[in-house]
Amino acid sequence: MRHAGLLLVAAVSITSAQAPRKVAIDDLMSLRTINDVKISPAGDQIAYTVSTPSVARNAHEAALFVVPVAGGAPRQLGESYRIFSPALPAPRVRWRPDGRVSLLVAEKTGPQVLSIKTDNSAAQVVTSAPLGVSGYEWSPDGNYLAFLTRDAGPSTPPIANKVGAVPPATRLWIQPLNPAGPARAMTPADQYVDSIAWSPDSSEIAYSWAPVVGFLAPYQTKIFAVAAEGGAIRPLIDRAGMNVSPQFSPDGKKISFISTGERTGIIAPRGLAIADAASRNANIRAYPMNGAWIAEVHWMPAGDAVIVTMNEGTFATGAHMFEMPAVKVTLADGSAARLGEERATLQYNMSLSRDGQTLAYREVGARDMGDLVVMDVASKKTRQLTTINPELKQLALGELKPIAWKSFDGMEIWGLLLTPPGYDGKSKIPMLVYCHGGPIGGVTLGIFPQFMHVPGQIDPYPTEAFASAGFAVLFPMPRGGSGYGEAGHRMIINDWGGPDYQDIMAGVDHLIAQGLADENRLGVMGASYGGYMTNWIVTQTSRFKAAAAGASIADLSDLYYLTDGGDLMAEYYKLPWENPDGYARSSPITHAAKVTTPLLISHGDRDPRVPLATAQKFFRRLQALGKTAEMDIYPRGGHVFYEPQQEKAVMTRNFDWMLKYVR
Repeated sequence: MRHAGLLLVAAVSITSAQAPRKVAIDDLMSLRTINDVKISPAGDQIAYTVSTPSVARNAHEAALFVVPVAGGAPRQLGESYRIFSPALPAPRVRWRPDGRVSLLVAEKTGPQVLSIKTDNSAAQVVTSAPLGVSGYEWSPDGNYLAFLTRDAGPSTPPIANKVGAVPPATRLWIQPLNPAGPARAMTPADQYVDSIAWSPDSSEIAYSWAPVVGFLAPYQTKIFAVAAEGGAIRPLIDRAGMNVSPQFSPDGKKISFISTGERTGIIAPRGLAIADAASRNANIRAYPMNGAWIAEVHWMPAGDAVIVTMNEGTFATGAHMFEMPAVKVTLADGSAARLGEERATLQYNMSLSRDGQTLAYREVGARDMGDLVVMDVASKKTRQLTTINPELKQLALGELKPIAWKSFDGMEIWGLLLTPPGYDGKSKIPMLVYCHGGPIGGVTLGIFPQFMHVPGQIDPYPTEAFASAGFAVLFPMPRGGSGYGEAGHRMIINDWGGPDYQDIMAGVDHLIAQGLADENRLGVMGASYGGYMTNWIVTQTSRFKAAAAGASIADLSDLYYLTDGGDLMAEYYKLPWENPDGYARSSPITHAAKVTTPLLISHGDRDPRVPLATAQKFFRRLQALGKTAEMDIYPRGGHVFYEPQQEKAVMTRNFDWMLKYVR
């Protein structure tokens, strides 16, 4: 990565001399992703990290850059350090009050905080947590570093692991810097802390915590505060449901947070809430914005408004449900307005300058991986500062656009349609249906439409390579998933594979009727809930010539009994013994005898969300019934695969499977 900047410059000169070519899986495995963006408090520089997959070294490797807001050549920092790059890279780039940049780097004891000057000098690892740091924030006055680290467990491995035993806590620690002193724990061992925020005067820290860990822990969170010098902990938001991501207003008098409004169910929207910071549950006000799910919150300097990113809600419906815009919310009246030009984009990793004049973020368009963009907030004018994947100009990319159709009951359903490069719409072509995860999930714009928020190579289906091979790809957004609000989410309660299945098939019929999709050359694929839907589809119809299911759900009761998020199923189907007929009716394994489509199942052996056993049961039954089915188990694989060698292998396997049976 030392010469990454030179490589980018060289690539630009090459693209101008070559005609675009078809996309191969190797091309997809070389694309880079911006993981983190932070603008300096003065608003003159931006620090960001870029992750590059390396198949040879079997790792996603990150590099740190700083670029002037006015534009210019990026400078790479800290080349001699290995930036912390876990399964989903989260280097946590921050600016120190004195103008230095910091982020997490991999040390022998785990991730630690590295501080470095923007001239690439004075690099210093400033923490030494025995089990590493998972999150951190500098105090505004520069006198403290607050960080999160996990408590140590038993010194020797236990002979037996007790089921349901409480693991060591992740706690908030403070390390005094001026004057220097030893780090000290600030929160008790029965609180699992997940996010922190300093007050503007550096006197205290707000933190969100849960009494448990696991998939459902965020829905049991509270927000407390503790003084930097220690002392009694005081509750700020102490109520049921999700209450996370606290942020103080610029004057310290209010606090913003993301909340389900005392609702404990997973289907509840994660909305914006504001409260007074002086006392417990003081003047809490919700800003629902038509059921918006909030991702990020940033205060404007005057404290009268916040900038958020969202999906669902006012700015994410209809043809806009594939976008994630930045939205300014005026707190007095709750009015909201989209920032920036009215163009189809995703805006991730927002960072606002201290004066509120400049917003920096990663912007993703329909046919790219995202680049660093700055916006003048007042004028809403934007400038792109990077081109981290210039080789995209060498590739003949398909066209990706929103489409809509009417379902069985007249409801308007949306999806994205990817067509091959140069397709003129005058002939029928093979089509693959890509079912998204969730159920409350969806797709967006970008080269990897289901995974643009993270390094996209975790996508097991190389849709852009499929387009180059002559396939259209339909990404349906059926009810039950994102785009239709909470009411839409609830339309599949006790009925997975009911109206959502009909929505998908109505989209297939729509494209056949338009003369685009060849009804004799159809395939279907998806992972997690998309794996469920793929399995379900092939038990309900013989119209598809091939199917590929990842994180493959076959028996819904397995999700309750064998996973870390079993209560999710209870929200949809009640408890298995309360609704055995519902679980059985909606489980693909119940209908395995009707399968005629060749099915490829891919599964990680360490998937905590979809148990390997449910996929093995389905495969075993298909085998016993004499069906055409194959199954690949990926060692060390989780719910998705993070090792580039596995990412490439599963993409290739699914690609070859579809070409074998559909073309």
